[in-house]
Amino acid sequence: MVLNFSSMTQLKKDWITDGLIDFEYKKYVLLAYLKHVEQNFDKTRLFPFLTELIEHYKDAKMLKDKKKTIRSEMPKEISRLDLSKLEIIYKELDEEKDLLKDIEEIVDYAIPTMERTLGKGKELHEWVESELKIDPIGIIPMYKDEGYVMLEVGDSKLTSVFQYQVKKFIMFNEQMRGVYFKFIDNIARGVGDTFEQIKLRLIKTYKTLPNPATFLIHGGLPLPLEETLIPMSKKLVLKTIHQL
Repeated sequence: MVLNFSSMTQLKKDWITDGLIDFEYKKYVLLAYLKHVEQNFDKTRLFPFLTELIEHYKDAKMLKDKKKTIRSEMPKEISRLDLSKLEIIYKELDEEKDLLKDIEEIVDYAIPTMERTLGKGKELHEWVESELKIDPIGIIPMYKDEGYVMLEVGDSKLTSVFQYQVKKFIMFNEQMRGVYFKFIDNIARGVGDTFEQIKLRLIKTYKTLPNPATFLIHGGLPLPLEETLIPMSKKLVLKTIHQL
């Protein structure tokens, strides 16, 4: 059987226990996936690759922490009866012992291997975060959960304008907040055009936000819009309005 590992750009959530449980097979599946993730990191593409990798890493750690529970739930044969303690003594079936050993071997390899790629992703995340700057445009009102964000990075001649909205949601029984972007327009700024003028035009055009919080996010280097700039801008907006 010939396996095309170069096409394995995603991991199933249960990739460790799904299908053939063989260390060498799982090793190459993981390495092919991590190669794909690192190739995207090399192109400054952070998302969804970093988020997915973090989830796979957490799942592997959880599986490692739960291995005693997994072992206790494996089918067993009755070995003997201890009548003095009124206990049934079990022994693990050889097949299940081998299966558990294979899973543990895969997990023990996966965790440090993922950590190396995670380290690269976190370094990239920190670098992008340090490259992006956020500035308020005009006076910031008391109500900051809706407004506009202008994105301008690198030597682009266009300013991308988004309407943002902060929404609350429940996850793991905790109330959290997320930022949602709605694309408005790409605006070519002339020599005399200012961001304040763009904001005034937005107010005149979109009457629903008469006094909007407005931010400019800018940086010197070009960044992939969907995979990096927009997700990082959402985090930056949420952090900024929380501090104001």
